[in-house]
Amino acid sequence: LFDVDIMLHMNNASYLTHAELARWEWSAFGGTLDANLKSKSFFIVTASMIRFRREIAPLKRFYIETRLGGIDDRNLWAYQTFHHAGKSDNERGKILAQILTQAVITKNGKVINPRDWVEEHFPVSKSVLDDLTTTSSDAESLFGEKASRFKHLEEVMRESASVYDESTMK
Repeated sequence: LFDVDIMLHMNNASYLTHAELARWEWSAFGGTLDANLKSKSFFIVTASMIRFRREIAPLKRFYIETRLGGIDDRNLWAYQTFHHAGKSDNERGKILAQILTQAVITKNGKVINPRDWVEEHFPVSKSVLDDLTTTSSDAESLFGEKASRFKHLEEVMRESASVYDESTMK
C-alpha cells in the first residue's frame, strides 16, 4: 500500500527500497554478504542515480536484475534494472527503471580498495577483474560512459554542497 502514490503507480522512493532489498539478496546469493561478515567489512552506498522509464502499476509483477558494473581503486558500482515480468520465467520484459549505485567497502572504519577485497575473497581471474576495473580509457564502453558521467555528476553535487555549506557558515 505504501508503494503506491496518488497517481496509482509505484512511488519513486519505493524503487530505491526495492533496489536495496535486491542488492541484499544479490550479495547473499553471490557470497559477498558472507565474505563481508567473515572479514568484518561493510558496503556503504555513497550515491545512487535512478532513471525512470515506465511506470509500475499496482500488483504488476516485476523483477530486478542486479550486477556489479565496475570497480576502481575506491568505488564499486552496482547496476540494477527493473523489468516487467515476462510471460515465462525465461523471458525478460522491458526495462522500467535503471539504477546506478556507487558504494565503498570499509573495514575498521577505513575505505579499502574493492579490487583487493574481491581478489582476497573470491577466486576471480585477473582478466575478469581487469574487465570490471573502470578507467578513463573505458569511455568507449557503455558502462564506462555511465561511470564517467556519474563521477562528473558527483563532483558537481559535492561542489554545490560545499558552496552552500560555506555560505551558511558566514
